[in-house]
Amino acid sequence: MTNAPTDVPGEATREAEEGLSDFDGDDSFDADDPGPGEEPRGGSLLQDLADVLRGAGLTVHEVDGWKQRQRGGTGYQMARPSGIIIHHTASPKSWDGNRDVDYMTKQCDAKPLANLYLDRNGGWWVLAAGATNTNGKGGPWRSIPQNSANSRVLGIEAGNNGVGEPWPEGMQTSYVSGVAALASAYRIDTNMILSHQEWAPGRKVDPAGPSRFGAKNSQGSWNMESFRAAVAKRRGETGHTPVPPPKETVTTNTYVVKPGDTWWRIAETTLGDPKSNWPVLAAANGGASRVLHPGEVLTIPGRAAGTGGSGIPGFPGEARLDSRGPVVLTWQNALIARGVIRNTDSNRDSHYGKGMRDAVLHLQRSWGWSDADGVAGEHTWSKLHGGN
Repeated sequence: MTNAPTDVPGEATREAEEGLSDFDGDDSFDADDPGPGEEPRGGSLLQDLADVLRGAGLTVHEVDGWKQRQRGGTGYQMARPSGIIIHHTASPKSWDGNRDVDYMTKQCDAKPLANLYLDRNGGWWVLAAGATNTNGKGGPWRSIPQNSANSRVLGIEAGNNGVGEPWPEGMQTSYVSGVAALASAYRIDTNMILSHQEWAPGRKVDPAGPSRFGAKNSQGSWNMESFRAAVAKRRGETGHTPVPPPKETVTTNTYVVKPGDTWWRIAETTLGDPKSNWPVLAAANGGASRVLHPGEVLTIPGRAAGTGGSGIPGFPGEARLDSRGPVVLTWQNALIARGVIRNTDSNRDSHYGKGMRDAVLHLQRSWGWSDADGVAGEHTWSKLHGGN
């Protein structure tokens, strides 16, 4: 285990970099936590994690102190976890290995962020034996009660930027092998292996990105039926057949809400026949009970995208440091939707401040751009939405 990085960025940059990570405040919540003034409940510690992974022939790094590391002095509710939730870090390649590990075990306010970390070379890092802060609000999922995953499941983070970085083949193989070994060791049913996106749909997209497991949505979230089938095969099970991801047959575009807009008016403007189409529009955007706010970005179902049918929403315009207005808000909503910045009111303020500039700069660098400049331009927009 190395010491924490010495190049800790300034506050604004630090917030931007943390916004890139998979963690948000809701991830540290567990419904079964002790109330104010109550003693920590204790619980079991999984002090054989490293042995389990080595027994599967995997490369294992043990991080100092992992056998006693746990969230808030609490281990697991039961003698063994009842599920496994897999994630990606949403961090750049430059953080792979020690930098990611230091952040998850030392630097983040809600440490530890996971039990295990998988680096891009397929190596496993053992971070914590007790409950962690990587799953949070979501569910329920089978026997795991709503908002109670942190105290009941193994959390695994894997190095990937989450915005289109391909997953190395060896890393994918190691992910399957490690999860299969853990599930077998702790007698976890394969159907109790799930993604963060499945646990918290609408709040999380991970793991996502080009892989052998396919994608289930436009954010590239993995088709977990395929992942579970691969784990089942590794475990020697039968009866788990990969389910092809759903095909997206409807092209979409976006619309920025204007003052005075209603579902009827927007449907009339974008789709025509508002009497028939406004319910369709509302259903595609959270339901008719959603309150519309100027500057929000809506999905327009069935309308060709604004870039020649490429599936990439029309470019809203360039934004740079200290820009203000609806163009910036469109960028903010797009960055939130892709998990680049957190979904908070302060990140929807229509102002391209230093934190947002640094987040975009960090994102561009994670793509390996030598000319990264923090300017939200047309190339960045295309890349953000899966283009070249």
